[in-house]
Amino acid sequence: MRLNRIFCFVLAAAAVFGSILLCSPTSAEQVADTRDPYLAASQDTGIPLPLLAAIAGAESAYHPWALNESGQQIYCHSRAEAMTIMTAVNSEDVDIGLMQINYRLWGHRLGLTKEQLLDPRTNLLAGARILKESLNRSGDLWQRIGAYHSSRPGERDRYNQEVYKSYLRYLHYEPR
Repeated sequence: MRLNRIFCFVLAAAAVFGSILLCSPTSAEQVADTRDPYLAASQDTGIPLPLLAAIAGAESAYHPWALNESGQQIYCHSRAEAMTIMTAVNSEDVDIGLMQINYRLWGHRLGLTKEQLLDPRTNLLAGARILKESLNRSGDLWQRIGAYHSSRPGERDRYNQEVYKSYLRYLHYEPR
């Protein structure tokens, strides 16, 4: 009888230990990041959250599946719709997502596919990395911010005005 109890105890312990092992992430698995995507991108790159939000506002009006094909802004209703449009057009010159990442310039360089750039978390992090690269250059702060969008002075100035308006809107609605 005592041997039977020990056997049952060992069997129960093995079952509990086995379930812990099966439920625990392995080194090959990644634990899901549950942080807000904007906050995660800000924290991971050091880009101030209000600036990151202002850029997303100026670029896509905070629309996660926004596309810009050949200068035409398209606000898709779903990720699937955005993928369908990108597949049909089959162009590398497309701006994608919240941060309007230009796939031709950045997709391959960042090792990301068009589909990956439609993920808001991935898009925000990629955009924050691009912005950080721009901000690390020397020169006027607004020129460096504007360089995220364009190297041409006229476009950069117009863009900076949009970012500034978006920044003020973000600050105005920020909970205090």
